Amino acid sequence: MKTKRLFFLTIFIFVIVVFYSIFAVGKPAPQFQLPDLDGKMYSLNDFSGRPIIISFFTTKCGFCAEELPLLNEIYHTYKDKAGLQVIAINLGESQEAVQKMLDKIPYDYLTLLDQETQLAGTYQIFGVPTAYFIDPLGNIADYIIGATNRENVMNKLSRITWYHGLRPIEIENLIKISPQIELLDFRSEKENPFPDKPNVNYHSMIDINQVLDPFDKSLIFLVFSNDDNTRRELCQQMALNGYQKVYYLLNVKDE
Repeated sequence: MKTKRLFFLTIFIFVIVVFYSIFAVGKPAPQFQLPDLDGKMYSLNDFSGRPIIISFFTTKCGFCAEELPLLNEIYHTYKDKAGLQVIAINLGESQEAVQKMLDKIPYDYLTLLDQETQLAGTYQIFGVPTAYFIDPLGNIADYIIGATNRENVMNKLSRITWYHGLRPIEIENLIKISPQIELLDFRSEKENPFPDKPNVNYHSMIDINQVLDPFDKSLIFLVFSNDDNTRRELCQQMALNGYQKVYYLLNVKDE
């Protein structure tokens, strides 16, 4: 009897995993518009051009209570250097119940309420926690069903973080190990910082439109600009146009 139950359980899990693969990966993430804990409305389009983790949860889910603090930690690490947005979506519970749970754990990510559980069908949620990893173009790159750990989340995250901030020593290491790098200099005072590096192709840039068409998107890009906001906007625009290997100089204060 136990063998029979195990067999059917194995078949069920296999069917669910195959279904998720067919439904999810490579397809646009379904759009939504939901309120946060204060009633402000958000849509998925509000975060276009950024890597997104969406985690579906309930207050009665023990694994969710373990996953959400982990996502909060990862959010703090990558929100600036990679533009990461974490969205936790509660399914079918009141604002009071959700707030009571969140008061017990660290959270700074966006939390939305799906009190009618409309997304349970749209996103094919068979259990919680379920996390989706959405790339800057709005496509589902990967997912996690059930309990997870940091290593698993980081492996999935690497598929959607198309641009990264690097410290000076990390940029030096990137140049050492990369056969070819396209350096895009948007600074007002332009000068090639690596004239002795034959694998670094220097480009003096005026605006983002110079980038969007002529370059091979499979190459590695290093973006220099005068200020923090500009560099992030440039990287986000490149990600929106399919560039997946973009790096920029990370100021110490951003770490």
